[in-house]
Parts: sequence; structure tokens; C-alpha cells
Amino acid sequence: MNLDWYYTFLVLSKHLNYHKASAELFLTEPTLHQQIKKLEKYLQVKLFETVGRNLTLTQTGQDFIPIAQKIISTHEEGVQKIRLKDKKLEDKISIVVSPYIANYLLPKFLPTFFERYPSIDISITVLQKDIAQTIEKNQFDIGIAREEPFTTKINIEKICEGKIALFFPKEADSLSEIELFKKYKILSDNHPIYWSKTKQEITNLVPEAQFTSIHDISITEKLIGMGQGISLLPLYLTTNFNPHIGFRLPEKISTPVSFTYMMNRKESKLIKLFKQEFKIFIDTEQSNLS
Repeated sequence: MNLDWYYTFLVLSKHLNYHKASAELFLTEPTLHQQIKKLEKYLQVKLFETVGRNLTLTQTGQDFIPIAQKIISTHEEGVQKIRLKDKKLEDKISIVVSPYIANYLLPKFLPTFFERYPSIDISITVLQKDIAQTIEKNQFDIGIAREEPFTTKINIEKICEGKIALFFPKEADSLSEIELFKKYKILSDNHPIYWSKTKQEITNLVPEAQFTSIHDISITEKLIGMGQGISLLPLYLTTNFNPHIGFRLPEKISTPVSFTYMMNRKESKLIKLFKQEFKIFIDTEQSNLS
């Protein structure tokens, strides 16, 4: 069965004239005759008859008009639905991020992104580790993490988040850097890259310094605000932290630099767009501090 036969039937039933119907359908009259014959053979009924010189519908032909209309309508609605569904799939992107990215970067980035691209649907999954492996397996479109992925199977972009600042309880604002290292526990290991070298530098400067490993920055923030420690965190977080926390750039140790790694394996215009907008966001955050 060819759906064109149904269109031809409806046009011919409207005009009851082969010449007018063939003109509307851009078909030759012999082709139109052939399609009607094939439809009648398929249905095993007679749809048209000739009375004198006039073409008329049989009773079966008249009864078949709403059936043909419904078949065509169902077909067109189905095509429209599948096209819309496909478009939604094209406008959807899945992202996997570390808790830090989810808590401190996306809440600032996404509102602006959605304002500019309201039709794009983003699903977000938060993982503590193994983000690069999920991108390798094509489980997500984009991964963003602070742990450097050591793999050649995916595309990796290293994005500089900027300098690291020393964060401390606001009440300790008058203390020197050395006094801060002596008085407070140093909440370390919230970034997988720079802490190894930084802990060694602090220990060389203050041998009695005490370190507590806290991998989560949100917990680190709460402990600093409660006066329970100090830490070295990205400078741009100053715009997010509560008023009970002070900060300064370290002077007695080398100032580390924080990096974020953006990963993808698949390529598409949407993935490229998201990555571009995220990099612009990070650059803007840095420029606001300069």
C-alpha cells in the first residue's frame, strides 16, 4: 500500500475530474488512473464509477472518504511528533560534574546559559570520581572535573580558574599568614592537584602545622565559617562565601593556580556551544577579580 494512493483518492473525490485532479497533484492522467486502480485492487472494492460522461463516487467510495482522511491525518501527526521528538533530542545535553563544579560553578553559570538558550535541555549528574571513564564510555556528552584525566581516548581542555587565596575565619583577620598556619588546622586536599606541593611548603615554613584532609569544598567552607580551620581555595570563590570568612593572597608560600578540566568524546554543535559558553564564563569570573 502506498500512501500516495490515499492522497490521489481524496483529490479525485473532490474534483470528480481526472484532468483537474492530475493538475493539482502534478501527475499525468494515466498515472492518476493507475494509482486509483491499484488502490481499488488493494482494498478489493470499487471507489468510482462513470455515469454517462460523469465520474461519480460509489457508495463505498463515499464511505471511504473519512477513512482516507483519518489515515492521512494519523500519518501526518505521527511524522510531526517524531520530528519534534528528534528536535528535542538534538537540543538535549547530558553533563557529569564533580561536587565542586555542581556546588560552586554551575549555579552561577547555568542561569545565564538558560537565559541565552532557553530551548536547550541539560541533565546534570554529580560524581565524586571516575568522570573521565564515563566520558570514555559515552555515558555523558560532557564531563567537568578538577582531577586531571590521564587518557588519550577523549578530548580534554584545561581551563585556568585562576589564583588560589588563603581563606580564614573573619575574626582572625589581624593575624599574619604564619600565625594563621600556627593557630588553625589547615583543611587540605580539596583540590587533587596543588595540595601535595603546598603542604610541603607550609610544613617547611611552619613545621608544627597540622593538616586535616577535607575533600569537599562546601564542608571546608562551613568549617572555616565556624572558626575550625583555614584553607587555600580559588580566589573567585570570594563572591560566594559568607561574611564570616576572610581571605588574602598568600605571601609566604608560592601561589598555586587552580584548574578545571572539561572532557568530551562525542562532537556536536551543541557540545561545542556549551564548552564555548563555559570557557567564557570562567574568563569573565577571572576578569571580575582583576
